[in-house]
Amino acid sequence: MNRRGFLASAGAVLSLGVAGRRTERPPDPVVVRVWFSDAAAEREGLEARVDGYLTAALEAAVGAAEIDFAPSPVSLPAEDGRHVLAVHWPAKVVEGAVGVGRVDPVADVNLLVTDGDPREQPAGYARPHVAAVTGAEFIAKMSPVAETPSVVPYSIQSAATQLLLHEVGHALGIGHEHGSAERDGDAVVASPMVGSYLWASRELREKHVSDRNACGRRVPSRTTASERRLRLRYAECAVQALK
Repeated sequence: MNRRGFLASAGAVLSLGVAGRRTERPPDPVVVRVWFSDAAAEREGLEARVDGYLTAALEAAVGAAEIDFAPSPVSLPAEDGRHVLAVHWPAKVVEGAVGVGRVDPVADVNLLVTDGDPREQPAGYARPHVAAVTGAEFIAKMSPVAETPSVVPYSIQSAATQLLLHEVGHALGIGHEHGSAERDGDAVVASPMVGSYLWASRELREKHVSDRNACGRRVPSRTTASERRLRLRYAECAVQALK
């Protein structure tokens, strides 16, 4: 079997297994297993920040979440780039799911965090049950979740942290249409599934952000407010979809 056929068949096996387990035991928490790249694992405080922000957002959305960290880092050919995020990592997860790799995946989300630059595209990637993000350096610099409000000013640190929620949301089955952007005085506040796309180039914004979304509200123009803010919790329509 060629590589594409192997990944497709293994992915189908993984998806079927997930569907069966989630249906049989709906009270189970959503489990996110997190792997760090070799370089990301050197960032002091990263594990606490990933744990704190994912737990806070997921528990508010689905009621119970478990963030599980793999015991050892993953060696990668690079810390960023489409091949690493969208090909290399998903292949490792699928190989582990069918018992031919060292990665031991879980049923819900298998997340890779690398030390790549989140200002370079692609900064993240996701497919069902698999996600990858860059930005470990900046996530580690965020203040502890207990000291941070759910809406924060836009910065590289907050954007990289929100990217965790964005890609995990995709891995759990929600899309950009489950995001919201709202006016709050002189600011526009973007939720995780819209996120930084709101202030991206016109081409990217039009591709990923619609005028109306599943939350039933119009997305305001980025030019109508002087301040950018990011919400570190999922929008109401995302919560309904996740439940």
